Amino acid sequence: MPKIINETDLQYKRRVIDIKSASFCAAKWYNATIWLGSGMTTSCHHPLPHAVDPEALKNNPSALHNTRQKKNERNEMLIGGEPKGCQYCWNIECMGKDYISDRHIKTTSIYTPKRIEEIKNNPWDYNINPEYIEVNFSNECNFKCGYCHPKFSSRYYNEIKKEGPYTDVSAHRNDIDWFELYEEETNPYVEAWWKWWPEVSKTLNILRITGGEPLMHKSTWRLFDELEANPKPHIQIEVNSNMGVKESLVHKLVERVKELKAKNCIRSFKLYTSIDTWGPKAEYTRRGLDIELWEKNGIPTTKIGDWDGSR
Repeated sequence: MPKIINETDLQYKRRVIDIKSASFCAAKWYNATIWLGSGMTTSCHHPLPHAVDPEALKNNPSALHNTRQKKNERNEMLIGGEPKGCQYCWNIECMGKDYISDRHIKTTSIYTPKRIEEIKNNPWDYNINPEYIEVNFSNECNFKCGYCHPKFSSRYYNEIKKEGPYTDVSAHRNDIDWFELYEEETNPYVEAWWKWWPEVSKTLNILRITGGEPLMHKSTWRLFDELEANPKPHIQIEVNSNMGVKESLVHKLVERVKELKAKNCIRSFKLYTSIDTWGPKAEYTRRGLDIELWEKNGIPTTKIGDWDGSR
């Protein structure tokens, strides 16, 4: 567990992190994870996701991030309250003043005087544009990993739709009648994203595209086209891929990203992938994985940027 080890660090915490209150977290304003396929959002990986109000999007596409729930939680933080969804960090901080939580780490990692001033000088329900977004355009995927969920895998979803839910798995619900998914082409949340994009892209430092499998999503390729037409040289683009797609898609990714970098349309690019164990065990766990193809697909991607996947 990381600790604050000296008085200088404690003073920095009081001056920067606790600028508004002892429970302030800049990630509630400047970070967003958005699942457009199911219309859900959250601020970081600790709070549970919650639904985006489709009615709010009609006049305010930034409601993909600026939901009523997030605004209420921001207000709670500004007056020293501890939103229930952030309990992980409160548990860490209850261990003593020498312990730092992810709230501290996330706030310091995105801290700038300008961002803090923006929060301080605007009302609690102000619509703010984040600097980091992780976005999911669809659940379309060619894998059916054992630990995944039908919300994030179309192959998983379609199997359950045809055969019925699993009955021998208790970790999470494996039926599909309690949530709604949208087709990418007719998704009101995807539509709101493109309405928001011209504005939110002004403040973004990092846009991370996840899935499903992003290379199978039409919106991923549309994003590259948008970046070429209207360059954003301040944005780092990141992609989470299972790297088990057709080689042609990987080569298409390489060429598109090389073009974007050559034309200064983006700041940089990172590809993230992963694998669990190796050999038959890995292919069993990540149903749909072909290790030879995974390795082969990894070779051309090293030509376009940083390789951050585990091997």
